[in-house]
Amino acid sequence: MIQRAAVPPGLVSLCASVGFERIAYYGLQSLLALYLAATLSQGRGGADIWLLADLSHLTGAQGVALASVVTGLFVSLAAIAPVIGALAADRVIGQHRAVLAGGMMMAAGHGLLIIEAALLPALVAIALGSGFFKGPVAARLSGLYRPGDSARVEGFRLFYIAINLAGLVAPLIIGTTGERIHWHAGFGLACAAMLVGLIIYWRNFAEDQRQDAMTAGPQETLAARAPGHVWTLAILGASIALLCVTNFQITNAYLLWADTGFILSLGDWRFPASWMIAADGLLSLFALGISGVFWARTERQHGRVDAAAKAVTGAVLVVAGVACLVLAAAVHGRAGVPVVWGLGFQLLNSLGLANVLPAVMAMFGQSSARQFKATAMAGFYLSLFFGGLVSTALASQFSSLPTFAFWTIHALCALFGAAGLVLVWARSKPSRAGIADG
Repeated sequence: MIQRAAVPPGLVSLCASVGFERIAYYGLQSLLALYLAATLSQGRGGADIWLLADLSHLTGAQGVALASVVTGLFVSLAAIAPVIGALAADRVIGQHRAVLAGGMMMAAGHGLLIIEAALLPALVAIALGSGFFKGPVAARLSGLYRPGDSARVEGFRLFYIAINLAGLVAPLIIGTTGERIHWHAGFGLACAAMLVGLIIYWRNFAEDQRQDAMTAGPQETLAARAPGHVWTLAILGASIALLCVTNFQITNAYLLWADTGFILSLGDWRFPASWMIAADGLLSLFALGISGVFWARTERQHGRVDAAAKAVTGAVLVVAGVACLVLAAAVHGRAGVPVVWGLGFQLLNSLGLANVLPAVMAMFGQSSARQFKATAMAGFYLSLFFGGLVSTALASQFSSLPTFAFWTIHALCALFGAAGLVLVWARSKPSRAGIADG
């Protein structure tokens, strides 16, 4: 029977800090497009917003279309920024200073949103700040564990629980405040949440020297373990991107299919299709919790289970979830689909990603020496970004492709992603055997 390691010092504080940062970010996301559409449809054309007229002239977009351009550019910059932040953290300022710099940039950006004219500089500050924050804070979390510690996966599971809770809370509090009271009141709440997250981090990690203390211990070289070399990281990145393609469709093509093709009725009352997204958030939290309990019990009874095995288990569930959509399309086509097919997909997909995402994040985190961990974590986020691009490209074909063919393509993506994780797991066997023999 295995003895479970205690929760490392700093884990709860890091997750709480990330949770409040995500509340601020998701709160902004819930308001930004609506705020821009309302502002740009009032006849002013955003004339009071610095540089917006230049952006409109450059892109040719106006009104609601310009709102979509601004929102899309913000999301894209936020997706690429972790690479910039990771390089700065690993090569110039260190992980601790990168987290602080990113937090301060985001707090300043959220604060500037209260000034309408400063909208675009504020969004740039928030996007770049999130890049300085996300990779380094994940690297610091990984550094709380010794090399090869399977508990690292559970640390990242708590990390994802904090993120999912933020995703539920932020629209309810910040989004509602912005829509029902005043846009800038919502932005102010987002700024307050970011400041709370920054204060939590500062109070618990005030001394830069603590970073070395928390990550001290034997370091693995790139050749010491199979997940550490470049090819394995590349396979991991491609696998996670492909496995998440269908998940990204939940707010895109899947939601459109649910709205027009699912039977969303309780008696004579039809519930909104957007409730499927709310259900997905609740299912994700349930999946993270139940998966943690399952692996804790399994490891108590049977011994340590490594991250690669957990990732493969999750990948199988993701494939089974996409298979629900393929079967639904084969049986029912584009319309008249019982909602149970969609809920079955969402449950299996949530259970799968609740195992895949923390495990793969842990594998990225333990794949390199401490001085390159932030860069490795940026690779994880970049993989998700490319998965989102593939999903967006496929979504553009939803109306032209037969429904069965559309979801079959997604199933093939998931199968290839699962095959990649199986390959990583198989390649890690010699390393596990060597450690056991030693």
